[in-house]
Amino acid sequence: MSHRLSRVMAIALVIGLLAALVPMVALAQTTTKAPGTWVSSINIQNPTDAGGEAANVSINFYTADGTLALNFPLSSAIADGGSRSIFVPSEVPNLADGQYSAVIQSNVPLLVVANSSSTAPSTAGAYNGIDAAEAGTLLYFPGTYNDYYGFRSELVLQNTAATTANVTIRFYSNTGASAGSTNGTIPGNGSRVYALEDLALPTGTAGIFSVQVESNTPLVGVCNIWSPTMYGEYSDYNAYTTGTTMAYAPSLLNEYYGYVSALTVQNIDTADATIKVTYSNGTVETKTLAPRTSVEYYQPNNPNLPKGNTAGIFSAKVESTNGRNIVVLVNQEDKSKGLLASYNAPIQAATTVNAPVVLKTFYGWFSAVTVQNVGTGPANITVAYSSGQSRSASNVPANGTYNFIQMASDGDPLPDGSSVSAKISANQPLVVTVNENSDDRYAEAPGDYLLAYTAVPAP
Repeated sequence: MSHRLSRVMAIALVIGLLAALVPMVALAQTTTKAPGTWVSSINIQNPTDAGGEAANVSINFYTADGTLALNFPLSSAIADGGSRSIFVPSEVPNLADGQYSAVIQSNVPLLVVANSSSTAPSTAGAYNGIDAAEAGTLLYFPGTYNDYYGFRSELVLQNTAATTANVTIRFYSNTGASAGSTNGTIPGNGSRVYALEDLALPTGTAGIFSVQVESNTPLVGVCNIWSPTMYGEYSDYNAYTTGTTMAYAPSLLNEYYGYVSALTVQNIDTADATIKVTYSNGTVETKTLAPRTSVEYYQPNNPNLPKGNTAGIFSAKVESTNGRNIVVLVNQEDKSKGLLASYNAPIQAATTVNAPVVLKTFYGWFSAVTVQNVGTGPANITVAYSSGQSRSASNVPANGTYNFIQMASDGDPLPDGSSVSAKISANQPLVVTVNENSDDRYAEAPGDYLLAYTAVPAP
């Protein structure tokens, strides 16, 4: 997803600030139905190169009905190449408890990741802030669930226009047949939550859908996913507004320290798409995918894929070989601990990629930056942190991956307590995803502390 320009970035949702959740009868909610009491942090990176312009940033928080609740200017500029993390409940004191959407304004382009976490159950998720230029009148969600092996979903939609959005949401089964639809309106600058459990949709093994959202005004959105498995699982990912014929999955897992993954491909075109998935060990899977349809590739089900604590982390390239547009989602899970994360498969490779937030022992959190070399030759990769430290890896093979873990045991040079941004660069084009986790918090109160987001090519 390209964040090239805009001085306005729309965050699809800043989840409930210390707000108890009250389920509503209406099909369109104004608050999440994901269980828990939620708080959020907004992580902002100024990706400008050294010697560039500092970012003067303000955040507009909007209620669900589109009312401006608060304009919050940051007290100081974010230096070129720097970053800032804002924990909303403590650092935005004049904002009342509740659920808001937000628009971030700046004099320079920004990159943003929103992290959210809950208590009772202890869960967490992350998603990318969306450039205003990437809002669209068509949104696509490759994987949504209605009590599918216990998993549930909701769509959170934000209207980026000042006028009312008239919205139609269409659900499709894995055969491409219509599974149902619903209509609604979203006030100008407002937001709505559509929980699949409130709609007349199939459940159980039939409760897995791809989705198309149509609107007369530009929208942005995220999909929230949760399950009562173990101590409660939760993840979220961004809606797609455009498709591609090539996507990448930097981090796929097969019994990697207990983690597994599933790769979901949606054909958003009007004719059949010929899908080819090429894994980094050379294994290939192919399928003809009908319009609107999604297919889920669950990595442990393929006996030709590597597995285990050493080999069980790998990558893939996903192609539509006949030129049809596709979008791709990756879900990651540790079934034994009850951890879940999702990320949008990146579609744009670059020799420099930005990660707005990485962590080392930050209130018990750490991160892992997974880099996929999508070039034709070996890659020499450097991770440069905004705090001045760096680390590198040499001769990562074409279509191979390297996992930089922000822990002392992995040789990471960041000081303990770090929350910084990073630039990942190489002599070959790269794509990057970032995971965040907290073994310390899990030991104190077991729950789902796994998050993931997609790093963004440099402007």
